[in-house]
Amino acid sequence: MNADMIAAWAVENGFLRVGLSNYRRHDDAGVITIEIKRLSYLLIDERQGSRPRLLSRLFKDVSLPRAGESLQVLPLNQ
Repeated sequence: MNADMIAAWAVENGFLRVGLSNYRRHDDAGVITIEIKRLSYLLIDERQGSRPRLLSRLFKDVSLPRAGESLQVLPLNQ
């Protein structure tokens, strides 16, 4: 896993590039932002009516789903 793979997955799944290494997707539920760092990424999930949830993962600890599949990195019940 590396930054290029995460960036490609983000674009294939409807995220728009909003900076050098940031990707954002808006939908009815809220906004999800992916900030790609040197060896990791930060996912910010801002759902309407909830506090933002943050999740950071090292590239070596993540495998991405195929295009069109959801990124299951945040617990749904928090």
